[in-house]
Amino acid sequence: MKIDLNAMGYDELLAHGDAVMEAIKKRTFQEGFQAAKQVQRKLAKMKTSINTQARRDEIVEQAKADVEELSNYGNGVWHETDVFMKATCKVEFVVNRDKRTVVALLRGVRTRNVYARGIAKAAPSDCFNVHIGKAIALRRALGLAVPDEYLNAPQPTEVRVGDVVEGHAVKDTALVISDDAWPPISGAWVPLKYARQYEFRIIDDSREEVGE
Repeated sequence: MKIDLNAMGYDELLAHGDAVMEAIKKRTFQEGFQAAKQVQRKLAKMKTSINTQARRDEIVEQAKADVEELSNYGNGVWHETDVFMKATCKVEFVVNRDKRTVVALLRGVRTRNVYARGIAKAAPSDCFNVHIGKAIALRRALGLAVPDEYLNAPQPTEVRVGDVVEGHAVKDTALVISDDAWPPISGAWVPLKYARQYEFRIIDDSREEVGE
């Protein structure tokens, strides 16, 4: 309904103006309250994301250190072939990114026989990480318990250079490169800013190529 202000008396205009101002105040308060709640939710989500990524980073570093220590820093391990015999073994890893698996082999230094093996396989919904996979596979080859944090590591929340991602803009998977880097000679790639902007899904955050 259209309000005819010209037909109103002075007192009516004042009353009407007061009502309008009050309505504006209420609307402003409500919209400001909703905006503040949205900001709070965004900040809470951001904080959770940062904490989740930090925890995954810790687990990856723990896995790297675990592999170094368990493999005697690359100098080999002992494996009991029977009650009285032990074989000195080198630890070998076989990584298959297509199958999302890591196999740890305990191969005899002298005999070249494989005395034990362990395997780790990432679930289809999980992000593959070769360092966590190596730690799981090696522990299984050595007959050791696998820490729960390796088996239930949180998924990454922050795309970084060196990650392998998938999204609607690429047919298969793509390597994330820095925004000012020259594209790789072969293979699909995507600049970091676009991978983040379009929220590409991280499927491999091993980042071995960038020394991480």
